[in-house]
Amino acid sequence: MISCRWKLPRVSHSRGVATRRWPRCREFVNVKCPKCGGRARRETDTMDTFVDSSWYFYRFADPRNDKQAFDPAKVKYWLPVDFYSGGVEHAILHLIYSRFFARVFRDLGMVDHNEPFTQL
Repeated sequence: MISCRWKLPRVSHSRGVATRRWPRCREFVNVKCPKCGGRARRETDTMDTFVDSSWYFYRFADPRNDKQAFDPAKVKYWLPVDFYSGGVEHAILHLIYSRFFARVFRDLGMVDHNEPFTQL
């Protein structure tokens, strides 16, 4: 079991996106180095933007769900996506990450398809 020694601080959700608020949250970013005790800074830019945008189409199937990421029955009705259109970079990176999410969701029993898009 992983033990967390700290909790994320409460950050106002009044404006901006969370990824832009965390770097400005001094109590979260500025910490002591666990090895030497000196001043240290937590890294806040840890996720590739393609990861963030590689499962949104599942949420589009059930955008108002506040209990879970999406209702599997609604995703079964709407997905997989018929056609994905994008530039070469988008097609390559989104496809890699989207296929990963599709397989994770499949393995968790949340979806019944292997591929997120039927045609590129």
